[in-house]
Amino acid sequence: MAELAFEPDPDFRRLDIALRLEGEPDRVPAVEFLVEGVVKEAILGKHVGNSLTREDNYDVAADVEFWYRAGYDFIHLAPNYLGMWPEAAWKTARASYSAYVAEETERAWMEEGVGPMRTWEDFERYPWPDPNDVDLSDIERAAELLPEGMMLTTGTWGIFEQTRALTGFEGFCYLLADEPALAEAIVERVGTFMFELFKRAAKLPKVGALWYADDLAHRSGFLVSPEWYRRVLFRWHRKYGEYARSLDIPLIYHCDGRIWEVLDDIVEAGFSAIQPIEPGAMDIVQVKKRYGKNLCIIGNIDLGGSLGRGTPEEVRAEVRQRIRELAPGGGYCCGSSNSIAEYVPLENYIAMQEAIFEFGRYPISV
Repeated sequence: MAELAFEPDPDFRRLDIALRLEGEPDRVPAVEFLVEGVVKEAILGKHVGNSLTREDNYDVAADVEFWYRAGYDFIHLAPNYLGMWPEAAWKTARASYSAYVAEETERAWMEEGVGPMRTWEDFERYPWPDPNDVDLSDIERAAELLPEGMMLTTGTWGIFEQTRALTGFEGFCYLLADEPALAEAIVERVGTFMFELFKRAAKLPKVGALWYADDLAHRSGFLVSPEWYRRVLFRWHRKYGEYARSLDIPLIYHCDGRIWEVLDDIVEAGFSAIQPIEPGAMDIVQVKKRYGKNLCIIGNIDLGGSLGRGTPEEVRAEVRQRIRELAPGGGYCCGSSNSIAEYVPLENYIAMQEAIFEFGRYPISV
């Protein structure tokens, strides 16, 4: 088991205060969307498994223990439905890039070419999954195992992302030009599944915050036009926002890339927070300055810089800088600029968590 230089003190109220923009909690919350299993296992010194797919003999009790020992006020555990989409356009290959295992490991990424759904005939014969068939028992079990002070966060991946998994990104672009009605019909079917599953998950015990994760952009611009997002996709965002508000639960939006032009739409849809504010795509200080009265700002510790490629000292310096710039007044949670991948050295991850505890106590004085 790795030793971290702090005693866990989980209290979901600090995250709730930050997400609701209700001022300064006792310290800056540590927040991640995902942490890869090998990182969790390096922290605990024992098997955890894959929380994303529930494969590799996933151990939900060990997963809860990891989020506790690593200093979080919650465990994030999404419904496991990714295997319910036959022939979805994902590719895999073996690569050696891990900071934890020497051998090559299998990686998956979304198909950039053409996927299985190209025509109306494909659409009609596709075995669309039923959201009521998704097993939520792991999330319910996690709720039973939570240490005092901790809560759950849950939610779904994105409607646009799953649509692209069915069509491939190139295929989706062709549909926008040649069969726009089919593209919108796919979004409708995917959106219906996702939203119904989101509502099921949101009502589980001890859910304190909700996530919706849907990448709209890359580092320098959007994947498709903002006008299309507003016309077709964002009505689903508003449904998510309205439902979260009906339960009085904060809703976090995970989206990479440069999304300045749609931040007003994200606020209008009812999101409480934005994560992770990708470095090089947007200046997080400017995001906080322009949207800090409407959105809690989460993340930004650079995976491509100090966190993934630097030293523990460089990680500590970046965390300190972000807390100094963003934490006063509240509304900031510290974490990576996406999620904790297995190329993040363990010593850098630990340095980030320890620095959040060290520098993040209110009143901020670093």
